[in-house]
Amino acid sequence: MGTVLRPRAALLMAVGLSVILVLATVLGWALLPGNVKELFTGPQLATLALFVLVMIAVMLGVGLSSVRADAHGLVIRNGVRTHQVPWRQVTGFRFTADDPWAYVLLCDEPGSRPLMALQRVDRSRAVHGLAGLKAALADYRRRSEG
Repeated sequence: MGTVLRPRAALLMAVGLSVILVLATVLGWALLPGNVKELFTGPQLATLALFVLVMIAVMLGVGLSSVRADAHGLVIRNGVRTHQVPWRQVTGFRFTADDPWAYVLLCDEPGSRPLMALQRVDRSRAVHGLAGLKAALADYRRRSEG
């Protein structure tokens, strides 16, 4: 038993913007006059490349967020951070109309964690994903009681 949920709109946006950023960088460089290109040093070009790579990494980090639910609990990847949350620490979920993404509510600190894989922009896909997580939590509670 294992369910993996991922954002759709955020991933499409991250990939699309990353492609645009790379194309704009390459096109911008190609359109510079040769005498201006000669003014750039190796470290300056490396810095530019580093900034572009960092921006792409941040966008893809959000787009590749995920939540995996199995018999033991949740594995939440938000950006570059991964958290393992056993079902015994989960008290429920929150996804109000004002929330940009769902939250898992915890019985201990920090109290809640965002589930960036379930984003409001994905509409019914996120709602159905959250329903699956609630069902998995209910299943865990039934198994642990009996």
